[in-house]
Amino acid sequence: MIKTVLLLTFLNFVLIETHAQYAFFPNSGTITYERRFHVQNYLKRNYLNKADLETWDKMFVDEVVKNGPVELGTKHSLKFYDGETLFEIIKEDYPSNYRSALNYLPVFNDSKTYKNQKTNMFSRLIHFGGDEILLKDTIPNVKWKYTDEYRNIAGYDCRRANGLIQDSIYVVAFFTNQIAMPIGPELIQGLPGTILGLSVPSWNINMFATQVELNNQPVSSQLTKGKKVQPKSKVEIKELLRVSVYDWMDEKAFQKQWSKFLF
Repeated sequence: MIKTVLLLTFLNFVLIETHAQYAFFPNSGTITYERRFHVQNYLKRNYLNKADLETWDKMFVDEVVKNGPVELGTKHSLKFYDGETLFEIIKEDYPSNYRSALNYLPVFNDSKTYKNQKTNMFSRLIHFGGDEILLKDTIPNVKWKYTDEYRNIAGYDCRRANGLIQDSIYVVAFFTNQIAMPIGPELIQGLPGTILGLSVPSWNINMFATQVELNNQPVSSQLTKGKKVQPKSKVEIKELLRVSVYDWMDEKAFQKQWSKFLF
């Protein structure tokens, strides 16, 4: 009897080891996300209650509240390959009332972000005031705290982690170790698995994966099409914006605008 139990235990151990040895952990593919921005809640929280809101701003906000959508829905893709990722919007024909509402989105809607895990560097192309800005710097750290909450997203079992970015912005992420790359949308990453769900409560933004396609397609680091844009660091771009673009803003308002560049 003892020999039988030992034999079964040994065989079970061998099967587990064999399964682990041949388990498939993909390192390349494309993840499609749907991002929802509850524009009405965001405007009511950040604009309508401001006593010092200027007349022109109030007119624009009132127009979006009256005729704009309740929320904005956009689709995005995250391509990943051997430690490199490219995150960008999937261009679609959005309703006309989206245009004004997009101006209040607390992140850049049409930016492209390339990240390289091996070098810990990122490049982000931003369309800003009719020009293109290429930001290149080290990938920001996120302070994570794990929880015991779980959710299935796009067919993958995910665990929740709460994070803090830029020392002040609270985020909620759901990551899966079934895709063992420590990656995620935008500049959010650093968990032992891929982030398939992301929420920024203070910005009324939720982003969840709707599809995961595994493939073997390399990721390109070229963010511009034939046009040469000189990359600048966070320090250089922040100083440029502070002096020449947002010089009329107080420090609190400027930091709010600057957070768009680092999300």
